[in-house]
Amino acid sequence: MDKETNMQVLQDKIDLLNQQAWDTRVYDSPKSLELSKEAVELARSINYHSGLAQGLKLFGFSYVRVAKNNEALPLLQEALALFESLNDLKGRAVVNGYLAIIQRNWGNFGTALELLFKALELSEQTEFVENIGTDHYQIGVTYKYLGNFEKALDSLYKSLSLYRETKQGLLQSYPLNVIGSVYFENGDYTQALEYYQEGLMLRQESLDKLGEAGSLDNIGFTYFKLNDYPRAIDYCTRSLAISENTGDQRAQANAMQHIAEIYKQAGDTNQAIVFCNKSLHIRKSIGDKRGETEILLFLVSIHKAQPEKSHEIVKWLGNALTISEEIKGLDLLSKTRFAFYEYYKQEEKFKEAIEQLELHIQLEKELHKNSVNQKMQNLEISHKAEEAKKETDAVRLRNKELNELNEEIRQQKEKLETTLIDLKSTQAQLIQSEKMASLGELTAGIAHEIQNPLNFGNNFSEVNKELVDELQQELKAGKIDDAIEISNDIKVNEEKINHHGKRADAIVKGMLQHSSSGSGKKEPTNINALADEYLRLAYHGLRAKDKFFNATMKTDFDETIGNINIVPQDIGRVVLNLINNAFYVVDEKKRQNPDFEPVVTVSTKRLGPSSGDGGRIEIRVADNGNGIPQKILDKIFQPFFTTKPTGQGTGLGLSLSYDIVKAHGGELKVESKEGVGSEFIIYLSAL
Repeated sequence: MDKETNMQVLQDKIDLLNQQAWDTRVYDSPKSLELSKEAVELARSINYHSGLAQGLKLFGFSYVRVAKNNEALPLLQEALALFESLNDLKGRAVVNGYLAIIQRNWGNFGTALELLFKALELSEQTEFVENIGTDHYQIGVTYKYLGNFEKALDSLYKSLSLYRETKQGLLQSYPLNVIGSVYFENGDYTQALEYYQEGLMLRQESLDKLGEAGSLDNIGFTYFKLNDYPRAIDYCTRSLAISENTGDQRAQANAMQHIAEIYKQAGDTNQAIVFCNKSLHIRKSIGDKRGETEILLFLVSIHKAQPEKSHEIVKWLGNALTISEEIKGLDLLSKTRFAFYEYYKQEEKFKEAIEQLELHIQLEKELHKNSVNQKMQNLEISHKAEEAKKETDAVRLRNKELNELNEEIRQQKEKLETTLIDLKSTQAQLIQSEKMASLGELTAGIAHEIQNPLNFGNNFSEVNKELVDELQQELKAGKIDDAIEISNDIKVNEEKINHHGKRADAIVKGMLQHSSSGSGKKEPTNINALADEYLRLAYHGLRAKDKFFNATMKTDFDETIGNINIVPQDIGRVVLNLINNAFYVVDEKKRQNPDFEPVVTVSTKRLGPSSGDGGRIEIRVADNGNGIPQKILDKIFQPFFTTKPTGQGTGLGLSLSYDIVKAHGGELKVESKEGVGSEFIIYLSAL
């Protein structure tokens, strides 16, 4: 056998191993791991890149299936690099999805969503329905973890619809199971059981042991919520037996914890402790920090009435506190503080108890604030996939032009939804930075600006649906001229949808530019448009935050300025900070004097050349508030100096603004008169 023939034989063997690993990945993960590992080793030995990429993908996924994320990560990262070098879009899509699962398991939900939307984009380019369905499923799971049940159900139903179209029985079980869990978390246990049981049947038919164990555990814990303890123990015990046989440690820990909770509720404390300790041991071994903390708090709840366990309770609570702080789990940290409070109160250590209760209340406030912010960011209404995937009638299927038109409408809707998700992701990162603290004030303003094009897009889409029905009737009646006239109306509406889609896209791109640290390079910028945009966004943001807030906005823009060379995101931050400060001071004066009429004015002006330069432009932000006392006027640009109440300002806004303007070779000045108002002036080069 010559060298070339021998190479082909080895490549065929590697491809076969990878195919067998793929076929067994669901119902026999250990076998899939062995096969893919052998394929990887053989592919490395002959430098077979395609076979190595496939093998690494499956090898990594086998580890993900048994919750060994640390082992999976480097394998999948290497696979992704190989697929990129091979320009394999499908391979890249799948691996990004697997990497997202790892990030989600670690609690990095934002990173997980970024990877999943990247995977979905690649999957849609390949037009491979199974991949698209899987991406929607994983997106739904991630939103479910985030507590956004509406968007979770939207993605999960899309996934289920795609799997049903291709008659993928096993794959249907995954969205079914998670949909059941959404109903479970909303307290609809009867509805949850229906989805869980349908998913269990499909998994049993497909010999998916790992999935079967998960379904059994879910059904068991649902019966627990329905106070049917015998059935609950039966299902959870069956789940545990399968998980022990497959080596799925995470599933074992989950089943054991559920069994412990059932025994505790049923009054069998000894059995509850046995299974609780077993679950704790496994969670420690696999590095499940969140699960470990939950078990520690569960142990405290079992033993809290036993004074002789005082030393152990303090130890468990101390460990729970350390882990909660390590993983930044605010909810667990709050629960731990409350458990400490109950312990100290029982021990009659009232000073310590009060300290822990105050910390608990503070954490609960922070959790509530985070929850409110999350809800504000989810503004668009989700639509279930079944509605989006309705079968078109024979006329629309035969009419290529109408099909293309509907596809364009669908893409515009998805683009609007994606821009809002990008906005949410950007804001979540920026609020953590002091430079971007003012951006949080814009959330509602951005929403206000985007809602209008969203409404237009939805309205014109509804009109087009009605026009399509009319078109079909005219076609069936043979009225070609009338049909052509209606199709022209549809085309006009589509152009309007496209226009408003671009408007929303422009708003978000401007927002993203503001949020970006950027390259620091200057670029031609319309300073009038920049100032006007931030004035409106800041106003709407404050109006949404405080419905009683109101102020007259005035502008006076010099249209002869044209474009000037600045770093737009930096100067934008300065203008936004000054406008927000102006709104704040006039609102404070309004609270003191109900008859006062607040006014904020933003103006621009081109100044003549001086000392041989090309001239300057000025930007003025004026208010008619109480003004700045002369004794502190010289201090306002100093870092950390603020006149706002504690908790409402850091004193860095004006200091950073001063530095930004200075870095542009400009000046930032203030003119103020007590009782009359203040005016901040930015001077920049007109070149």
